[in-house]
Amino acid sequence: MALFLPLVCGTGALVSALGVQHTAQVISSASTQTLRALVGELRAQIGRAIDPATALLELRRMQELAEDRSLSQRLALLPSFADALAKSPTFTAYQVAGRRDDLFIVARAMGPRGPVLPDLPPRASLVVLAIEPGRRVGKKLVFDADLRQLSATQMALPPGFVLRERPWVRLAQGATRPVIAPVHRFAFDGQMGVTLSLSTPGGGAVGAALPLSGLAELLTRYRITPGTQLALVTPGGSVLATPAMQGMDQLSQNGQGAVVMPTLSQLGMPALAALAPRLKEAGARPGAINQAPGFSRFRMAGQVWRGAVVGLPSPLQGGNTVLLMALPERELLVEARQLARDGGLATLLVLLLAVPVVVLVSRQLSASLRRLAAQAEAIQGFELEGHAVPRSRITEVDALVVAFNGMRATIRRFLHISALLAAEENVDRLLEQLLNESVQVSGACGGTLVVPPDQRLEQGDVGAPEGDAAAERLALPLLSRRGEGLGELVLHFAEPPEPARVAFCRALSGNAAVALETRGLIAAQKALFESFIQLIADAIDAKSPYTGGHCARVPELARLLADAACEARSGPYADFQLTELDREALHLASWLHDCGKVTTPEYVVDKATKLETLHDRIHEVRMRFELLKAAAETDHWRAVAEGGDRQGLQADLERSWAELDADFAFVADCNLGGEFMAPERIDRLQAIAARRWRRTLDDRAGVSGDELRRRQREPEQPLPAWEPLLADRPHHRIERLPQQRLPRDNPWGITMAEPELLYDRGELHNLTISRGTLNNEERYKINEHIIQTIRMLAALPFPDHLAAVPEIATGHHETTDGRGYPRGLTAEQMSPLARMMAIADVFEALTAADRPYKSGKPLSVALAILVTMASERHLDRELLELFLEAGVWRTYAERFLGPDQCDAVDLEALLARLRG
Repeated sequence: MALFLPLVCGTGALVSALGVQHTAQVISSASTQTLRALVGELRAQIGRAIDPATALLELRRMQELAEDRSLSQRLALLPSFADALAKSPTFTAYQVAGRRDDLFIVARAMGPRGPVLPDLPPRASLVVLAIEPGRRVGKKLVFDADLRQLSATQMALPPGFVLRERPWVRLAQGATRPVIAPVHRFAFDGQMGVTLSLSTPGGGAVGAALPLSGLAELLTRYRITPGTQLALVTPGGSVLATPAMQGMDQLSQNGQGAVVMPTLSQLGMPALAALAPRLKEAGARPGAINQAPGFSRFRMAGQVWRGAVVGLPSPLQGGNTVLLMALPERELLVEARQLARDGGLATLLVLLLAVPVVVLVSRQLSASLRRLAAQAEAIQGFELEGHAVPRSRITEVDALVVAFNGMRATIRRFLHISALLAAEENVDRLLEQLLNESVQVSGACGGTLVVPPDQRLEQGDVGAPEGDAAAERLALPLLSRRGEGLGELVLHFAEPPEPARVAFCRALSGNAAVALETRGLIAAQKALFESFIQLIADAIDAKSPYTGGHCARVPELARLLADAACEARSGPYADFQLTELDREALHLASWLHDCGKVTTPEYVVDKATKLETLHDRIHEVRMRFELLKAAAETDHWRAVAEGGDRQGLQADLERSWAELDADFAFVADCNLGGEFMAPERIDRLQAIAARRWRRTLDDRAGVSGDELRRRQREPEQPLPAWEPLLADRPHHRIERLPQQRLPRDNPWGITMAEPELLYDRGELHNLTISRGTLNNEERYKINEHIIQTIRMLAALPFPDHLAAVPEIATGHHETTDGRGYPRGLTAEQMSPLARMMAIADVFEALTAADRPYKSGKPLSVALAILVTMASERHLDRELLELFLEAGVWRTYAERFLGPDQCDAVDLEALLARLRG
């Protein structure tokens, strides 16, 4: 105790002394920082006030107003003057001096010190002063803020007023750049200021007036203390503005009308005069206007001052303008020093009074506090199963111990319930657990949980207790984070519950509401994603109903095959199982496996004939044959008219027509794509294509810009032009743009080779397609949907349990031997679910009966093709065997295939082929 008391007192005294010293240092430093901030703000305010950039821009717009214009013409432009004044608030007037000594001034009605002219109406906003050429009496027009005229009176010019002798007019004459007239008295309101002016091409001038009173008012707002002295001066020491403008309105003028500015000594500012030797350095030093101000301490007039010399960018009086600031240090720090002294004394007094109390209770508190600290560390480490803290003789400490023990038990129970609620994913089981745990931990005799839509769970005895006492109804609403009702938990008590128990039940209900809302949000997100998938399928269906049906049927096949693998009790898939999360991934992947088809043009997907694009171009070919037939008939009648053998000519015409009809019938048959294009058929097409027809119209007129650029690849033929009946023309070749090419080092590992062209619509190129109706470019465009699917799914931020969706969805065009597309994966590089998707995709495509270019194959044919593909290592052999043995094909056929497709299937023969 003898050591403790001096230590506490000494520590208190040291802390108090250090606190006073540190407070003084902080206050001094803060004062300097505050002064620098104020000076910086004042520098910015003054810089904006005297920056002529905005006014100069408006003057350049007004240069044409100085030309010969009538008063009515200039008044029509009054909104432009009002807008200019609004953009440059420190300038009070814009003036126009014409070459015929006419004057037009638009000024603010209210200046920094009140109305600019006497007897102005109360609502006056703008004053217009207009002097017509050769007259000494003009008009004074007053307008309100909406530019409505309030009054119109006459105004006489001051004696000896000569417009061309005004400084701003005289200096602008002949000047090629903007000029600043020195400080002078304004003719329209008598204030002192400067004028920014420009000459005009016609010999006149325009000017913007900047009064010094506005700068004085700005300086007045920044007087930090009553004794603060501020002044704007030139590097030569002439004063431009002070807070009160003392004596500035009685300044004398020289013979040219320029004002002779006072000095600091003449205005009675000794503190600022002491800073005068630093003026030239601040005004002329490069970069001075951008440097932070440095405050110096000096003594003047019996006291200590803090002063700063701040360079400002300014056009006033030429060169930079300098701001001088001087503050009495005793005024600046008087309150701060008193605060430091009071704080130090108060701290010392509190320490002295607290020492006896601390000494008396420290011994009794230390033991209990150490035990509580140990328990707190245990709770911090979530060790909640320890022994309770012993009770204390001190009432307050004992209450803390009781509360501490109760807190530990409450936290332990609360965390246990929270863990149960957080671990449960099934909403129905979650609600049941919530009700059971709430009744148990609250000590209620029963409870009811009501949640939408009209679900009601009850637990325990919810009737009235024995005797005459009535049961208490504690109703706890389950609210979401946004305050929306999720349900209500009602607990029934035989006796009124204690407030602490009620608070615990409310906290429990809040935690339960969060768990319930979280499960609801997860369900809503899943429903939203499911709807999004359906939306994509609907979009594909809108482009092509045939593909849309495919997107709906493949998920069913994939699910049936996955269920068969899970139910297998022997073979390679005897141990194969899927969790609910795995099934969700398969479901999403099967619905999204063709999402890239939204980018595939439907006229390519649904191409039914070889010449079909947006329309079937066989009609263009037909018209060429019609032209040849018409030309043959014309030649026939011309020969008859020239005296030829009519009977022989008729026979030649009919023979020519028959040949053309046969050739067109052959071309039309080739267009259908139903027969293999043997070499002799191609030779006949080439012979037919060699026929010529005469074109007499410009084939470049009325076409789109893209087609015109393609046609310009070949020289334009003079009309009439003889062209082949069928041809592959340069404009038929549509190039693949650089941005449409897939880089070899693409991040998705896609190795599928892409054709050089985007489309090739050559007529012979398409008519000579050996099988089907698609050429190489169109087949790639259809196959490209899987690339778009990969890119679309790779861009989606799937959660961890759905991370396999892109791999499952995009592998259905791969083969087990690595020769598929787009990545060339082998069976070992594909997951079982991805290989299932491949079988489902092929089987649905073979049996689909809603395609325009083929009919659905019977079951026996489709299954035989699957077996052949598996034998050639295109499909997974073991999965196809499971597909056949488990009857997945039969279940699917009963639901989706018509009776004409459900023919007899020799399952044993198929399995024998597959296993052989």
